[in-house]
Amino acid sequence: MKHAHHPLEVGDIFVLPVAKVRPTQFSIGLVSVDCKKRQVEETFASGRMDDFLRQEGRLVPVVIGPGDELFITDHHHLSTAVWRADIPEESKHVYGYILQDWSEKHPDLFWREMIENNLTWLYDDKGDGPLNPHLLPRSIGHILNDPYRTLSRWLRDCGCYTKDSLKDKTHLVDVKAKYVPESHAKAFFIEFRWANFLRANVKLELKKADFSRTCETMPYSSLYLTKEVEALIKAFDIVVSLIGCQQLRGVTYDKHGCLVKLPHPEAVKE
Repeated sequence: MKHAHHPLEVGDIFVLPVAKVRPTQFSIGLVSVDCKKRQVEETFASGRMDDFLRQEGRLVPVVIGPGDELFITDHHHLSTAVWRADIPEESKHVYGYILQDWSEKHPDLFWREMIENNLTWLYDDKGDGPLNPHLLPRSIGHILNDPYRTLSRWLRDCGCYTKDSLKDKTHLVDVKAKYVPESHAKAFFIEFRWANFLRANVKLELKKADFSRTCETMPYSSLYLTKEVEALIKAFDIVVSLIGCQQLRGVTYDKHGCLVKLPHPEAVKE
């Protein structure tokens, strides 16, 4: 039975305005977001935005929290990219699906459930934590930048690790039907764990001011984002020698830090 205070039930798919999104993590990789933002703008201009967002791998899992707040547990990068995109405000939404309805739980119990079910990552953009969940950004527009999250994403792009198999599915879902994912993450927060490993072992040629100013100049200054891309690309050789991930050889990124080309499968065999 649906609750009187809101019409959504577990499994329901609904239009989720990104302005109403509540993050469950402190940071993202802004370079990765910027690339996804360009993809969103191109997709919108081509008239394929709805199909793009209806792909199963882009459905955003949502936990309804106290006060009917809509907490997303994945796709922070996609949601932020849509929020930042140069598209009409009324088009700035994603498709969410209700993972859990914990709206009637006391806030303390709610966050205990979120932590115990691996639905929140309470470490900040420097890898420090766990922090009090009440310190999480209250909107997607206030989430912080962690360059190592972009570097971690690059490793995932070229197959050095995988989060789950759900992202590989591209069929369109029926947004009027109930949705229960067939695939679940098997390595919780692996992208953050990779980011912390890289943080501890790879030094980026960025001044501390570049980190902070990227956040202070939200949505961001292209000057500092360019410096960040340059630093990430320079770090690639170190990463290859550190982890021995040969898939990194031959990977090409453009001046914006967007993936251009992956190596031919035969090129990475040894």
